[in-house]
Amino acid sequence: MTDIPVEVVADAVGPGLGQGVRQGSATILPIAVPGVERAVVRLVRDDRLDHPLQAYVGQWPDGQVRVLSDDQAAWADLIAAVGAHIESAATALGYVRQFLEITRGPAVLVREVGAADELPWRPGSADEERRRADFLAGPPLPAPVAERTGGGFHVELTLLVGQRVQRNLFDVTPDGGIDATFRVLADDLPLPIVR
Repeated sequence: MTDIPVEVVADAVGPGLGQGVRQGSATILPIAVPGVERAVVRLVRDDRLDHPLQAYVGQWPDGQVRVLSDDQAAWADLIAAVGAHIESAATALGYVRQFLEITRGPAVLVREVGAADELPWRPGSADEERRRADFLAGPPLPAPVAERTGGGFHVELTLLVGQRVQRNLFDVTPDGGIDATFRVLADDLPLPIVR
């Protein structure tokens, strides 16, 4: 990936964050994606605005730059254009973790969790507190899984998504294709509300 002209990045991220890009207050950092040889993703972040903003952008081989945040279809298009080589379960796990971070919506809390004590609890209503007690009395959260399968790799992660804990299942092809599903482990928990 070549250096992206500032104006192209500013146009891609839109007026709010683009203003920080044009004024030089935003940082533009390359982001490594396991299994992708070239740096094709950039984090664009401006902490000096009234409300810090960030977005991930990708650069296609033809020079096109698009926002990847909150756009899994754009991610799939980028990976199809630049190519990925997922050759181990460890690479598949890192690839999926970057996919989750890069494509999450900017106002959506998505975080991998390994244990219930990692959750940022807040005081809740009686119903929320009952759901918390039921959740805490249940089995421990399952550990991450990354394994080779017949045609690629299978990855499982437990994620905090908003006020829900879910187990996400990803089937990853050697060329970076992702097929994902999830099952809810607990919902409407007394967790911070992010808007």
